[in-house]
Amino acid sequence: MSGILYVTGADERYFATTLLLLESFARQLPQARLMVCDYGLGLGQRAYLAERGQLLPRPPGLPETLHPYAKKAAILDYVGDLPWQALCWIDADMLAVGLDDTVMAQLLQRLEASGVDIALTTDINSLTLSDVAAMDKGGTGMAPFRALLADSGAGPAAPYISVGFWLCRSRDLLVEWDRRSRGMRPHSLFEQNVMALLIHGPRWGHAGRALLLDPVEWQPQNHLLPLIRPSGGGYGVRGRTVRLVHCTSCGYWFMDVYKSHVEVNGRALAGYFRILHNPALRALQTDLLHDHVTRHGDALARHGLLGDAPAGRNP
Repeated sequence: MSGILYVTGADERYFATTLLLLESFARQLPQARLMVCDYGLGLGQRAYLAERGQLLPRPPGLPETLHPYAKKAAILDYVGDLPWQALCWIDADMLAVGLDDTVMAQLLQRLEASGVDIALTTDINSLTLSDVAAMDKGGTGMAPFRALLADSGAGPAAPYISVGFWLCRSRDLLVEWDRRSRGMRPHSLFEQNVMALLIHGPRWGHAGRALLLDPVEWQPQNHLLPLIRPSGGGYGVRGRTVRLVHCTSCGYWFMDVYKSHVEVNGRALAGYFRILHNPALRALQTDLLHDHVTRHGDALARHGLLGDAPAGRNP
């Protein structure tokens, strides 16, 4: 849809995973372009994405050593002067399976009709802010979040959120997200914690301006990964159409995560892979990788990302 700028981000380790997202996104929204923020990509990876017109280089003023979470919150620095009516973030370890122009146009219309700034999902495990604040079980790991929670004035029983997928139409919100995240003492998911308090904390100026989406529809993950099935030309789980599959889980349950290579037509794409156990989704991932390497193999090889296939493991 015109007016929505789609963005993800990756480092060198996440490149192979990002190719899966790029391929699945191209199938779902062929008229749109998904841009990739450089969080530490290799030279050949950057060159490949730049040739495709999908690279957002690290801005000169953004320290290379900045934590990836803080780089994610610095998204406005990456997109620079690119025009957008709404900015859509999709984590690199996702698969687009139920998105199209109509779905995204309807979501943007819901944002505008509601007068809110951002649409994002609640936590897949129905956690509250107090649950997250207590993740360290009385230790010091989440002490920065507890201090921020008190400062923001957010209610401890408010639902925790995910920043794996969001659609935002407020530059002011994203500026504040960056400001508060960039100097943050690193702790578990700190940029996500900051966003949660921005949308819930009355003292931080954006409370009540978020549309909370169903995570089962918009980004099922973890314990739902084995339950996702083909449905009506797409995928479904628990009676809902799935828009994005988030290939993440506690302790990497429900998937194989390894450094290896994928062989396609006698060529090998090396990298780090997270291949799901669910047979239907595993078949989709294999198909996506095969199609991407088949169609873009010459460009991948030209930038040193594809070589001759040795004997080895396929997903």
